[in-house]
Amino acid sequence: MGPVFYFISIIWWILCIVLLYKVWVMCNDVREIKNQIDRNDDFSTKIDFLLRIGEKEKAKEVLINRILSNDTIFGSTSTPVEKIEEICQLYKDEFESLGIEIKKDE
Repeated sequence: MGPVFYFISIIWWILCIVLLYKVWVMCNDVREIKNQIDRNDDFSTKIDFLLRIGEKEKAKEVLINRILSNDTIFGSTSTPVEKIEEICQLYKDEFESLGIEIKKDE
């Protein structure tokens, strides 16, 4: 009984070490996936996700950050009124999904 018990015991510990290694690698993969999601610049997906989980204020913050990071609008030499109109046209769908009504002064 002694040699069989030692043999099974050694196999058991080898399998435990393999399992530990597999879990360790899996945890690193999850960390990499999370980092890729955080680096994702797809603002529409972020806004949609935040709206689905009920975080409307965070979705508004993401939209504001998206607008402020748009170099084509803020890098141009257009007037502030033209910039506002361009923002309203570009982000019309996002404003509607957030329930923000854009009023035009005419």
